[in-house]
Amino acid sequence: MATITDATVRVWATGQTLRSDCYGNNAAIECPNCLAYPVLLVAWKNQRGTSLKNPAICRTCGCRVHIVSDVRQAELHVVDVAYKMPTDTQ
Repeated sequence: MATITDATVRVWATGQTLRSDCYGNNAAIECPNCLAYPVLLVAWKNQRGTSLKNPAICRTCGCRVHIVSDVRQAELHVVDVAYKMPTDTQ
C-alpha cells in the first residue's frame, strides 16, 4: 500500500520549489507558471505529465508541465518538472 510522501517538487531550470501534495506515484502541484491552479502528474510511462509528448496542462494559463526526472517510480520523493507555454492561441 502506498504511503503519503514528503515530496520536493521543483522547477528544473530555476530550482523554484512548488507547493505539492504527493501520494504514491501521483502529485498535485501548483502550476509553475501562474501559481494559481493545481496540476496533476502521474509517474507512470505515457501518463499525464511524464513527458513533453504527454504533458499535464494547467487549466488557468495553459502551460504544459512534465516530469524531468526518471518516471519509473512507485513513489515520488524528489521531482523535477519543466513547463512550456503553448504556442497556439486556440
